[in-house]
Parts: sequence; structure tokens; C-alpha cells
Amino acid sequence: MLPGMTLLQTRPGGGDRLSENEISYLICVEANRLEPQARLLCESIRTFGGRYRNAPILAISPRPDLALGPEARAHLEALGVTYLVEPLNDTGSPYGSINRIVAGAWAETFSSRPYLVLLDTDTLFVGEPDFMRADVAARPVDLKGSASSGAGDPQDVYWARMCGFGGIDPSRLPAIDTTIDKVPIRASYNGGLAVVRRDLGILQRTRDIFFASLGENLRPRAGMELDILASTGPVGLEASEWWGSSQAALSIAIWSRTSNVHTFDERYNIPLHLLVDPGQSWPLGSEPILLHYHYLAEMQYQAGFRQAMARIGCSPDVLGWVEDRLRYFGCNKLQ
Repeated sequence: MLPGMTLLQTRPGGGDRLSENEISYLICVEANRLEPQARLLCESIRTFGGRYRNAPILAISPRPDLALGPEARAHLEALGVTYLVEPLNDTGSPYGSINRIVAGAWAETFSSRPYLVLLDTDTLFVGEPDFMRADVAARPVDLKGSASSGAGDPQDVYWARMCGFGGIDPSRLPAIDTTIDKVPIRASYNGGLAVVRRDLGILQRTRDIFFASLGENLRPRAGMELDILASTGPVGLEASEWWGSSQAALSIAIWSRTSNVHTFDERYNIPLHLLVDPGQSWPLGSEPILLHYHYLAEMQYQAGFRQAMARIGCSPDVLGWVEDRLRYFGCNKLQ
């Protein structure tokens, strides 16, 4: 264990699963490359979601100027998705993850279901999930990136300030390992999948922590001159400097409210874009449940998408199902 950290204790609340009538899915969608992603994700929930396949799906456009057109809305409505346009993100920031932050905070007051399942739009179910009864369920980040390995880490000053916004000491965050580079870090969870108990206000807390950091212009990757490739294309230098901050805010909000945290295993939130490289290892032997494919559905990356899905053990039926739907992404290439 790293100095100044607590041990992570996974407590799934007795081991029982949530029922379908306890959850609601939440995604953000806009009139850009998120459109086909949202359609694919929602179809995958209805097809492979098992006991949770018919749970409500809330799809929110937090910037009204990027609201979906009639055709895209019709696709979602045909899947029983509740589509809403809410003026939640007026920051003008190019950091797109703000959408997920403000949508989550809003959904905690809008939804009547006890639990929210937050999903990045560029994810895809290929098997029935187990949503365990805990206050929170999440998956560690894939790479260290802007996470901190504890005292002495260059990122720990940033994390200490963020913890201050959350009203906790950094030592409150347990030690976990990243899923790809296997680095011990203070708990930082991937934003692609999180299940939260709504009445704890964790997502509103996440918003408060992030906006406090926004007010101080506290960027974890300031000056690094990165241009990160996301599912909508290269995000630009400014947004790249914020990369990882939404996950930091969520992780700190979680541990400021509860220690009843369940960690999803390697079947969930599989970072498919990092597994195109055949030299990159990933635990095999269990059927995958949730893929996080990032930009791989775009035309120029689809060969890698197919290879990575086959490599991690997706069934022929799943491979064929996804193949039939890659047409949603058309011929528009990432810019």
C-alpha cells in the first residue's frame, strides 16, 4: 500500500443485485459524432442488457444549440429512450466531459429511480451486467495519466486541492491499480461507467467540486501540449489540459459521501482502443460485458475495432450484431 492511503474495501452490500425497477440509465448526446454512438449504445442495452434491458434510458443534450434533429430523436424514441434538452452547460469550455458532470447532477433531482447508471456514449453492452447493491459501483482508470500515486507524485498537489474542494484529506482515497499500466494510484474511476445511489447526492457533489476547480482554472495537465484523441476526434490543447479532471471530481465526491464502493471487474468498461495493439495484455477467459471503444467505430479505425473485439472473446453473434450497426457511423471521418 502507498504511504498515506487507505485500503480499498469492496462492499457490495450483501452480494445481492439491483432489480430493473431500481435503475435508470443516463447518457449525454449531441448533434455530432455522439449521435451514432448513442443509437448503438441504446440498442445494445435493449439487446444485451438482460434483466436490465427494459430499464428507463435518459438521454440528455446539455447544450441546446447541439440538440438532436428529428431523425436522431426518432431513432432514440423508437428504443423507448426519454430524450431531453436542458440548458445545463453554458461554460463555453471545449472540455466535453462537463456535459456528463452537469447532466449527472441534474438527473439526481429529476429521476425517481434509486440508482443511476452513468455511461459514456462511446460504450456498448455485449453481455448482461450485474449491478450489485452498493452505494457506488465503478471501474478504475485505465492509465495513470493525471492520477496521483501519492505523496511526492507531481500530480498530488492537484489532487490535494481537489480533495480540499471535496472536504476530505487525500488519504481518504484508497489505493487502487490502473487497469492497463498497473500503476498504484489514489482512487480514480473511469467516467465511462458509474452506478450511484441517487439519494447520496454524489453527482451534485461532483459538479460542485469540478466547478470549484474550474473557478480556479485548476488544470491537471496544464502546459503539457497534448491533443487527446477522443470519440469525437482530437479535443484540442485546452480541453486536453483538463483531461482527467471530471474523473478526479467524481472519485473525490464518491469518497466524501461513502466507503461502500463496489469495483467492477475486467469484464466491464474494457478499453478497446488500447487493446488494438496485440502486445497489450488483458485478462481473458470471461465473456466481456461492457466495451469502451472510444474512436474505434469511425471508418478509418473499424478494422482495429473488429480485431480487438475478437481478441477479448466477443462471440460471433456479438461480432455480427456490431458489424451490422457500424453503418450508423457512415463515411464521416474524425477531423
